[in-house]
Formats: sequence, structure tokens, C-alpha cells
Amino acid sequence: MTLVVDKIDCVGCEECLQVCSATAIIMSREKAEIVQQKCNLCERCILICPVKAIKTVSTHCSR
Repeated sequence: MTLVVDKIDCVGCEECLQVCSATAIIMSREKAEIVQQKCNLCERCILICPVKAIKTVSTHCSR
């Protein structure tokens, strides 16, 4: 599983940046971006996002 930011929905409020204990969120072109290598999947960013722009995505392959 990974967390992704919907760049269309993100309003650049930086709320997620403030709650990320892993410092895995950066701002790029005034939008949040998750650095996957640093993310510990705590999902605090999902809970705090006022526009629900951060979502979980399954990384499992189906055959």
C-alpha cells in the first residue's frame, strides 16, 4: 500500500505537512507530494486533509 495525493484536489494548505511525523511530505508547485521512501503509512495526512486529497492505493499485482 502507498499513499498518493490527488494534485487536482489538493489545495496546498500544508496541513498534511504539519502532521507528518516521518517528514515524508514536501510541497511541489504548491501541491503536497509524498516521498514514498520516507512514508511510514501512519495515515495522519489522510485524516487531516480538509479536501480528502490523500488516498491509499494498493500496490499488489493481480495475475
